[in-house]
Amino acid sequence: MLKMKRIALGALLSLGLTACGPVEEAPEASFEAQDSQELEAGCTSLGSSITAHACTHAGNPTDHVAITASATRVTSAPAISTKHKAYDLTLPSGAEGSVTYVPATTGSYAFFRTQNVAFTVVNGSTSATVPAALTHAVSSSGCSLTYVSVHDLTAGTTYIVAAGPASGNALTVVPEFLNDTRTRYYQDADGDGYGNSSVSVYTACTPPSGYTTQRFDCNDTAASVNPGATEVCGNGVDDNCDGSQC
Repeated sequence: MLKMKRIALGALLSLGLTACGPVEEAPEASFEAQDSQELEAGCTSLGSSITAHACTHAGNPTDHVAITASATRVTSAPAISTKHKAYDLTLPSGAEGSVTYVPATTGSYAFFRTQNVAFTVVNGSTSATVPAALTHAVSSSGCSLTYVSVHDLTAGTTYIVAAGPASGNALTVVPEFLNDTRTRYYQDADGDGYGNSSVSVYTACTPPSGYTTQRFDCNDTAASVNPGATEVCGNGVDDNCDGSQC
């Protein structure tokens, strides 16, 4: 009797899901775990999501933290390790200043800043300079941030961040962890705004041309077929990708 009830319940659930059309899949944890936490090869610029996130903190007075930078490169320099903050650094007059950064997770970190000045990240344990994996200008309307560099860092390591000299001996730095703003994009071969759920990239960078954040296109070679289309009865095509034809 119990077995029959379970079978009946399963059938009802299946019918309910079919009637509702495409269902959002479970989190792609296993898929995304395959992606490197470091900046992927071929990235030429960070995407709009992470830039907008950094600009939000730069434009919010309550997110700003005043820091007087050290005049020397030492691991005892003030830290700028708290997430979602904009650090207003006061640098030594006409010279560089140093702060420290300790990442909580191994991966790529973007350091947005208000001026394109000399910016060096040094491993505090080995004194080795950590090269930038990516650097480029930032242009976002109403945002004070003008430049960004990305560095691949190791969790728990103290890094010395040396910057300057800077105009006015002041520099605002907004550090961001790329994984916090990575987005899944789906290939949209037919350009209808809906992508192929089976072909995607997970990135904080500017996505490849022909990709979209919307998925569930059941035929990515026909622009007239997608979840937003109107079902046409009698044409033998599942126009709106709901799994049935009228």
